Amino acid sequence: MVARFAFAIVFDALAFVVWDVGTRPPLRLAHDVARGARVPRSLLRGVARFFAGAGLLVLAGVIARPAMPSVRAFTIIETGMLIAALLVEQLIGNDLRRAVRRT
Repeated sequence: MVARFAFAIVFDALAFVVWDVGTRPPLRLAHDVARGARVPRSLLRGVARFFAGAGLLVLAGVIARPAMPSVRAFTIIETGMLIAALLVEQLIGNDLRRAVRRT
């Protein structure tokens, strides 16, 4: 059960790393969205990142759901796991993004 939650937190954190939500200031986000609307390649990349992150979030939920007794428990526990994932992203997100850019 604990392993399921740990893997779910890892996938949630990876989704946040893909989305870069922890370090992107709101003004930068608005600029990126505006640029994405004008540049088709950038828009396609943004859509791909969105679906990749959403897929990771769904995968985390699928992994964690069997260990939870009810939908209400799922909502409460998943909220806690998302908060933990945000903390993990805050701690290692920049390092992971930097490592991906190097390769």
